[in-house]
Amino acid sequence: MKLSFKSLNGRSIVGSLGSIIGTVDDIVIDEKTGRIISLNIEPSEQSPISPSSENYTFVPYRTVTAIRDVVVIDESKINAKA
Repeated sequence: MKLSFKSLNGRSIVGSLGSIIGTVDDIVIDEKTGRIISLNIEPSEQSPISPSSENYTFVPYRTVTAIRDVVVIDESKINAKA
């Protein structure tokens, strides 16, 4: 599946356990491979993921389980890090 950054930017992120995580603000790409490393997200107020001091946080791309109308991430992998 190929997606442009423009189509991913601003897309809502939900967790596999039903949490509203936030929205995609930016992506981090490995220069050598061209693969996405992480999503820079703006967490929602209800998000189980704590924002940084600038209200943004990085979510490893390996936690993404689906991209449809929303981005779905595996919350168990995120919560295991906390």
